[in-house]
Amino acid sequence: MRSQEFVTELVTGAIGEHLINRVDKVADICATMGNKPLLYRQVRNTRGMYGDKALIIKATPRGIRDEKLLGSGDRQNHVLNKLGIEHAVFATMDPHPGTQGKFGANYFMVPIGEYKVYSSPQVKDLGSDTSYSIGPDFMHVAKNEPIIDTYKEGWPSAGFPNEVILDCEQYYLINVGEFVKKYAGKKARQMYSRDDTVMKIKNDINKELLTSRFKTYNDMAWYLRNPVTNLLKAGR
Repeated sequence: MRSQEFVTELVTGAIGEHLINRVDKVADICATMGNKPLLYRQVRNTRGMYGDKALIIKATPRGIRDEKLLGSGDRQNHVLNKLGIEHAVFATMDPHPGTQGKFGANYFMVPIGEYKVYSSPQVKDLGSDTSYSIGPDFMHVAKNEPIIDTYKEGWPSAGFPNEVILDCEQYYLINVGEFVKKYAGKKARQMYSRDDTVMKIKNDINKELLTSRFKTYNDMAWYLRNPVTNLLKAGR
């Protein structure tokens, strides 16, 4: 999603006992989300003390009026404003088949607290779609249908192919690569194949296995509470 290039977050990681506590907290959140299908998000700005190797990071999206977002394009800002979205976060249910995608490291996304979810069956990617243009008073897609009206609030069903927009003040990110390679058990490691190319984009995850094993937030809660927690406690 091109739109993710300008959605910058303030992120914090966790290590040691703090990581164990964070895993437990995120597992509880996932359990409350139940059988909702998992969301994925690519983020490239997690380097620094923890880098892209942190298992779980906590992110705070900037408000849409933040100066770093004002140059993101009138089309996108128009939609976000019309929908009343204050803290836009772009995600997908269709993950990149690798640990690194075009827009950064690949993560499972877990929204925190009060949030709203929006999606459109007609807009694949709000930041890059050119199938619609700005009209004098509102935006149009093909056949002159108002694009705002194509967006619906609510969690899409599993397999939804287009971008999902969340309005949330904070969320957790679980590193897909680290989770699969180190924490989720022997069977999960089978979906990873090492990619030694120098390309930044990696296609080293079996997407079919990934999406069949980790379908819902209930699935994620179980893995966090069992193999992940057990491994972290054993390493203390």
